[in-house]
Amino acid sequence: KNPWDEQFRQQKRKCIEQADAIICISETTKNELEYYYSKPYPARVIPIGYSPVFEKLDPGQPSADVGIRTSKPFILYVGGRTQYKNFMVVLQAYSRWAHRHEIDLVVVGGPWSPEEKALLTELNISDRVILLTGSNDAELCRLYNQAVAFIYPSLFEGFGIPLLEAMACGCPIVASHIPSTPEVAQDCPWYFEPQAVDDLVEKLDLVLDREKSQSKIARGFEIARCYSWDRTARETLDLYHSLVTA
Repeated sequence: KNPWDEQFRQQKRKCIEQADAIICISETTKNELEYYYSKPYPARVIPIGYSPVFEKLDPGQPSADVGIRTSKPFILYVGGRTQYKNFMVVLQAYSRWAHRHEIDLVVVGGPWSPEEKALLTELNISDRVILLTGSNDAELCRLYNQAVAFIYPSLFEGFGIPLLEAMACGCPIVASHIPSTPEVAQDCPWYFEPQAVDDLVEKLDLVLDREKSQSKIARGFEIARCYSWDRTARETLDLYHSLVTA
C-alpha cells in the first residue's frame, strides 16, 4: 500500500503488455498472470531448478560443522519469514507439538525480529528453537540430510526451490497446501491447511512414521531429478530462438 508499490505494479503491467513472450516459472504463476490481468498473454511455463550441491550424502561421511548447538534430532525451516511465509504458524504449532521436548526446531535465515523474539518467549520455546544465519549451500545440504523433516508453510509461492533442495537430499517434507507446491512436489509432502495450526501439529506427528517417510523420500528423489538449471536454460534458449525465427 506504499506509493512505490503502486509504481512497481504499473511498471510490471507495462512490461507484461509490451512483451513478445512471458516466461512463467510455474503453471500457478501463469494462472495468476491471466487472472490478475484478465486476458491471456503469450506466456510459456519454464520451471526453474536447484543447485547440484543438494544431494543425498553418504551416512558414513564425516559430519560437517554447521553451527548447531544441539545434539537432538531437529525439524528444519529455511528462508525468509515475511508475512506470506507464514512462519508464525510454525512457531505456534511447534509450541503445541508433544515431541518438542526431544526434537528441536532449526531455522535458517536472517536475525530474529522483535515480534519473533516476543513470540518465542510467550510460547516458552526459546531454548528449543535454534537460529542459524549465513549458512552456505554446503552447510544447508548437510542440514537437509540431517533433519527429521523440512517445513514449508507458505501462504503463497510462485514455485518453491527449497522443495527441490529437500527432496534431492532425501528430507521428508511437511508443506502447506497451496497451488504451487503440489505442482512442484506432487504427492511427496505431508500437506496441511496453511493457517490450521492443529493440522500442522498432526502432520508433524505423521512425518515421524519411518515406513511412510521412506516411500515419500523415494518419490522425492524421482521428482527432483526432473528439474535442473540445464533444463531451465535449454527451454529459455528455445523460447528466444522461437522469437527470432518467428
